[in-house]
Amino acid sequence: MKKKRIAVLLIILLLITQWTFGIGFTTQVHAAAINDSIITSVTMAVYDTNGNTVTDAVYEQGAKVKLDYEWELPNLPKYNDGDTFTFSLPEQFKLYNDISGPLVFDGMDVGGFVVNEANHEVVMTFNDYISTHDDIHGVLTFSTEFDKQKIVGSTVQQIIFPIKGGPYTVTLNFKPNTTSAIEKRGTPEGYNAGSINWEIDLNKRLNSVVNAEVNDPIPSGLAVPQNIKVYKLDVNLDGTAARGTLLDSSQYTTAVADGVFTVLFSNSPTTGAYRIEYSTEILNRDQTTFTNTANFKGDNQSSIPASATVNVQYGDPLEKSSTAYDSGTQTISWAVKYNYNEKNIAQVNASLTDLFDDVHELFAGSIKVYPITLDLSGTETKGTELPASLYTVSPTSSTGKTGFILSFNNSISSAYRIEYQTQAIDRVENDLTVHNTVTADTYSSTANRDTSQVILTKTVGAVDYSNKTVEWNLKVNGDSFYMNDVDITDTFTQGGLEFIPDSLVIKDGDGTTVPTSVFSVVYGDPVTPNAGFIVHFNSSITGPYSISYKTTYNNDWLEGTWTAGTFPNKALVEWTDGGAVTHSKVTTATFTPRNEVKNNGFKNGSYNAVTKEITWTIGVNYNGKTLAAAEVVDTLPLGDGQVLIPESVKVQNMSIAANGNPTPGTSVAESEYTVTYGNPLKVNFNHSSSLPYYIVFKTSLDGKLIETTFNNTAKLLDGVTPVSKDLTASLTVPKSGEYVEKKGQQSGGKINWTININRNQSYVKEAKVTDEPSDNQILLADSFHLYSTTVAVNGDVSKAAEMVRNTDYMLGITTDDATGKQKFVLSFTNDIDQAYILEYQSLIVANNGDAVNNTVNFTGNNVVEVTKDTVKEVIVGVSSGSGTGSGVRSILTVKKIDEADSTKLLSGATFKLYRLSGTDRALVNSLTTGIEGTVEFKNLWSGSYVLIESGAPTGYILDSSEHPVTLNSTTTLSLTNKLMATPTPTPTATPTSTPTATPTATPTATSIPTPTTSTAPPVYPSVPTPTPSTVPGVVVTVTPSATAGVTATPAVPTTVPSAAPGQPSVSSTPVIPQATPPVNQETTTEDIPIEGEIPLGGTPSIGKDPGHGTVTLTPDGKWIYTPDSGYIGKDKFSIIVTDEDGNEEETIIEIDVEEVPKGTVTEPSDNASLPATLPKTGEGSALPIYLTGIGLIILGFILTRRFKRGSKAE
Repeated sequence: MKKKRIAVLLIILLLITQWTFGIGFTTQVHAAAINDSIITSVTMAVYDTNGNTVTDAVYEQGAKVKLDYEWELPNLPKYNDGDTFTFSLPEQFKLYNDISGPLVFDGMDVGGFVVNEANHEVVMTFNDYISTHDDIHGVLTFSTEFDKQKIVGSTVQQIIFPIKGGPYTVTLNFKPNTTSAIEKRGTPEGYNAGSINWEIDLNKRLNSVVNAEVNDPIPSGLAVPQNIKVYKLDVNLDGTAARGTLLDSSQYTTAVADGVFTVLFSNSPTTGAYRIEYSTEILNRDQTTFTNTANFKGDNQSSIPASATVNVQYGDPLEKSSTAYDSGTQTISWAVKYNYNEKNIAQVNASLTDLFDDVHELFAGSIKVYPITLDLSGTETKGTELPASLYTVSPTSSTGKTGFILSFNNSISSAYRIEYQTQAIDRVENDLTVHNTVTADTYSSTANRDTSQVILTKTVGAVDYSNKTVEWNLKVNGDSFYMNDVDITDTFTQGGLEFIPDSLVIKDGDGTTVPTSVFSVVYGDPVTPNAGFIVHFNSSITGPYSISYKTTYNNDWLEGTWTAGTFPNKALVEWTDGGAVTHSKVTTATFTPRNEVKNNGFKNGSYNAVTKEITWTIGVNYNGKTLAAAEVVDTLPLGDGQVLIPESVKVQNMSIAANGNPTPGTSVAESEYTVTYGNPLKVNFNHSSSLPYYIVFKTSLDGKLIETTFNNTAKLLDGVTPVSKDLTASLTVPKSGEYVEKKGQQSGGKINWTININRNQSYVKEAKVTDEPSDNQILLADSFHLYSTTVAVNGDVSKAAEMVRNTDYMLGITTDDATGKQKFVLSFTNDIDQAYILEYQSLIVANNGDAVNNTVNFTGNNVVEVTKDTVKEVIVGVSSGSGTGSGVRSILTVKKIDEADSTKLLSGATFKLYRLSGTDRALVNSLTTGIEGTVEFKNLWSGSYVLIESGAPTGYILDSSEHPVTLNSTTTLSLTNKLMATPTPTPTATPTSTPTATPTATPTATSIPTPTTSTAPPVYPSVPTPTPSTVPGVVVTVTPSATAGVTATPAVPTTVPSAAPGQPSVSSTPVIPQATPPVNQETTTEDIPIEGEIPLGGTPSIGKDPGHGTVTLTPDGKWIYTPDSGYIGKDKFSIIVTDEDGNEEETIIEIDVEEVPKGTVTEPSDNASLPATLPKTGEGSALPIYLTGIGLIILGFILTRRFKRGSKAE
């Protein structure tokens, strides 16, 4: 029985073991999120525009801010490598870019952090240091600013900070967007106001003012202030304000002495905004303008004035106007506004005199008087007509004038409107103006009215351009006088017109067509051009009549020159008034046709950006002249680049609508005209014609510079006689003259630049784009992409396929060694005749608010040299955090020293310096040491960099390790190299030594290389000392103890592993370093390609080809070497870089192709371009464990059966 229990326990144990291994509880360790907040406090410092700490309790909108987040990890529970803590920065702080940096504790790197600009999320990721140490804490520092897009509305804002123990809300006060410390306004109390209401807004900037006082001298004409009230003022960030609660009178005192009104605030200092309201009675109603100046002062603030001028609007005491005119009756309507300022007028003075020109007389019974009511805005309402018993009207006159006197029978104090009419005494035969003046007491007002004769008028009616007719309209006896023996003679004074008899119609005043028995028409028979006609009324007339008729128009009939293009028409009416006196009246109207009629044609052009062709359209013989030998001559201007396209001429019939709009019709057979191609282009019609035509032809700009306005002139001839004016057209090609156009847009820590190249599609030889960015940005070499384009007919350009670098174009980026300023040159390998789009990025190394600009230049060598410049500027915003640069310019000095002899400086070492920004690297410059063995990278922004040796001095081993550098001001870095071993005559295929599975911590006793810096050792980030505060966990500092945006980062490691695990023996004969050419050494494995960066500074090409492989240059600035299949050994090739001045620099690349190791532990390779063999986790097979477990289970069942059989046998 005991054995049975043991077997069961064994089976259970095996099952548990099997499940444990299968699920993986004992073998898997995961990075975990830290859920409990580790932020212990937040310190905030606010800075003014000069970088000084703000000590006031009220902050500027958009002010710069430094946030220090203090964090601390608890000792228990223990956290592990890869654990993360996530929190968010409040949205009220603006981020311009992503931020990343190290987490530092006691000078040691304990992890890193990243901030996402888009969502303000901060992720702190810790390394394994935290699993073996206690009391770990630090500070995260962020340089940012208040976000004016998020902080809106009231000047009082709340910001929530996530800290340990829960979020806490901090209330901040912001200054509104206003510059005035005091504002004053005044409003009259309605129309014809008796008082003015005043408002004084003070301290809207929310300053702290000790013993605040407002004094306000009251101007003359106003009484002392009444109804004084003081209110709190609710101010918004945009500067607008609203009246708040009424302030208790105990908080201020008021006084008026010597005409000065004073308000003194009791609470001191005053930090809020207030509004003072009061009113003053107007004592002098004749004064319409009042200026009032108030002053705001305090013990700590000088007197600040604010003025307000109030214009009190009073109604006019007297105003005259003409309200209507009836030409048929020659009657004028007049109106007089009286006492609209509503003054008290005694009866003796309540009188007005109205006089008008004596060609008119008062229309009997037309005078009416109305009382007027005026509202607060001055809008009048007319009341019921005043009874005639309340006023008296008497006639009056003076020289050339006549009129009346109107007197009120009582005193008045309100406004009145007097309306009346006058009428012409005699018939108006000529236009004239009637003048009318009214006076009352000391006031006077005049109004005039123009009147016109209506005995005979004439106008132009409808025009039919298709049939070439124009309608004319006459009106006779519009004032309905008696007229006898009426004759109307119509004359075409300059010709060009022909009367159409059947079109004449006469209607009476009611619009009824009168029978022909009423009148007779006299005209030539047959009708001839330019001959007029006479209309005779067969009896006297006493009412108005209208006459309408049509004429045909034709330029050829015009007397004198036809080019005038206008057609005047005169009418004369003659009549008697019943006696022997004959009267007459003349009037004229002129028909001015469309320009196509005046010019006998037209011309226009259109451009097709796809084909680069201009289509010219000529409309000829618009007027349909009969031409015996029509010829169209079109001359292209010399030198503008237009080339006539042969066989492009087409001729079409023209249709002309009644409104004059022409449209092309059917094509004309080519047999009917002859084309002579050349300049000028000629089109001759083979027969006489009186038809209008369209002539269309094309010119090409392909292969030309497109940078002007293109003109074209044509003319129509009949034989040698011009029968049209010069038909001209001007055309501007889209983007003509534009060769480069640049724009930039900030995206986080970079700027995305776009250069539109040659959008006018000119043909340019040796086209080159040179771009000089400002020195506060670094070009990202891998970001350059040049695209071809697709062009629409209207010239719009869109991006198409990418061009191939080093095939379609060459790109060279250079850096000035003295200033650090960069420049790139993009050269097209072939002539261009289309548009391109260049896109690239630059890394921002500027301070917040700096201007980042680029100057781009386009050059080309055609018959005419092309040079065009353009400049684009972007104002950048920069956010920073712990470990980022401070925006100070620095110098990095690199010394190259022989490892065995520290006094020996080496020439010929090439270094590349990269600026770090998050995950991006931007090449700053590539420099080679001279005979002094040093190089200087100048004008660098402080921050994080990586230095890489890309070429070793001749005879020395390349140091391929990366050297992190943190620049603060001036940094010196010393690097050593070891001499190469003397090569053996016959290299062996197998390694001389077998590396151990566990690499040693230090390859040699001497650290190789040993970078040293002149900067001080790193220190733990200083934490601002908080001032006493009642806010737990969140401290707003008055003076921060560290510079905003700068936190010390670990110094460059003092020990850097050597380039290779094993050290080759040093040759007994020292190798003398050579300055040129530099040699780069690389290592690869059999049959494995390797790549590297092409040296910058110009256009690259392959110098010497490798002997045992192939090498290619890629568009993204890389070289790729591929060894021959199965080859093992050494190989080399060279790359030559030619700068824009034609200077060449050769770099030799030596490749060591090694055999693939067999049966040994793989060590990490020195070759940075090959992946190292990483430890594998979780890839071992669990099959043996599974099989062992199954076997043990089966064994357990077998033993159980045996035990049972044994028991039964017993």
